[in-house]
Amino acid sequence: MKSRIISSVIIVALFIVLVLFADIPLVLNAVIAALSAAALYETLIVTKYIESKALMGVSMFISLLIPFLSPIMKYVPINKLVSPSIISVIFVYILVVFISMLVSKEKFSLEHLSFVFLMTLIIPCFFSTIVFSYGITGGIMNIFLIFLCSWGSDTGGYIFGKLFGRHQFTPKISPKKTVEGVIGCVVSAFSVAMVIAYVGDVLFDNYTVNYIAAAFCGIFGGICAILGDLFASVIKRSFGVKDFGSIIPGHGGIMDRFDSILFAAPFIYIVLTIAPVFETAVV
Repeated sequence: MKSRIISSVIIVALFIVLVLFADIPLVLNAVIAALSAAALYETLIVTKYIESKALMGVSMFISLLIPFLSPIMKYVPINKLVSPSIISVIFVYILVVFISMLVSKEKFSLEHLSFVFLMTLIIPCFFSTIVFSYGITGGIMNIFLIFLCSWGSDTGGYIFGKLFGRHQFTPKISPKKTVEGVIGCVVSAFSVAMVIAYVGDVLFDNYTVNYIAAAFCGIFGGICAILGDLFASVIKRSFGVKDFGSIIPGHGGIMDRFDSILFAAPFIYIVLTIAPVFETAVV
């Protein structure tokens, strides 16, 4: 427990540093690229589905590249840069994968290739929505919304589960997860979202706050955070491992700590594109 608390404090401190420097071009992109690459590497190593070092190298390169396909600065319109860039990268990656199959003497399993391909796209693309969200009105407050709702969901679920947990939620996937813990996840994420919306409303005169959108992000973002955690649990349980790694004492690997953000980030990004929580006030 002590190591878990210390690690949590360090992670929060690093998050604060990220927030302070997020406005510098490419800083947020670089952090998300590193997060994507680390999470993908852990996932592929745990599954042992990567038979080729060349394919591992290409997958790592793609995971580092995709976060930089987002708007480098928030003033660049997303639809003019992201869509064609991502399609191009996916197309080239598919070509590289199948050309590797043709020229390599190593035996490739189609099942393994499919999993590697899927993870190489899902992980960096989903994490990259954090950068996309920064480009939407609200900027850094949107980043707070994604990270704190996800972490709030984790914390609330842990506390509620410990105090009130009686009924298993998904015994075959995550035996320790309870219905009471899941309720705690959603309540905590909702509460955090409303606090962030209120703080933004108080601190920034140039923003009007859409509390309904904030509540939507909190409630359903919390549910998506649970799904992200279960997604990671399915992979770990399928391959008989407890954690994706041990780089973060008390938490496991990067994927273990950020799995809830993996699904919450794209959902909150989609909500923000439809109904921004923070909108520029009309004077």
